[in-house]
Amino acid sequence: MDFEIVTLEPSLVGGLTVPLAGREVTARDLDLVNFTWDRYLSREKNVPRVAAYIGQDDHAVAVLGYELNGLDELDTGDVITRIPAGRYAKFVVSDKPYDLLRTAWAQVAKAESSGTITRSHAAEIERYTGPTSVEVYVSLD
Repeated sequence: MDFEIVTLEPSLVGGLTVPLAGREVTARDLDLVNFTWDRYLSREKNVPRVAAYIGQDDHAVAVLGYELNGLDELDTGDVITRIPAGRYAKFVVSDKPYDLLRTAWAQVAKAESSGTITRSHAAEIERYTGPTSVEVYVSLD
């Protein structure tokens, strides 16, 4: 379980949104999240993919899409969310494409269950840095 603690500046993510049933993606949410990613990917937008999961009380919303520097970069019809500045645990996984997220989130769960990190659930980010690598950031208390 390798990760580092980093401080992120506020950033913006634009794309398509999915309301989640709880504070994390559950099996119940997975079909809708996958469907939404398929809709986004069908655009063939040539920018790195980013997923933002933003906490709202006892549930979260996902914005699946791309990072942007300002409103002028937001595609028509997309939504925008702000990733708050703060301390995050950063997990980097390079592996087989179909195992990336499962491996990354298993590392997050292991770090949390061992008491190594305490998640705040304010924001979580998945940055797809290549076909066989992903960075996952989880906000910390």
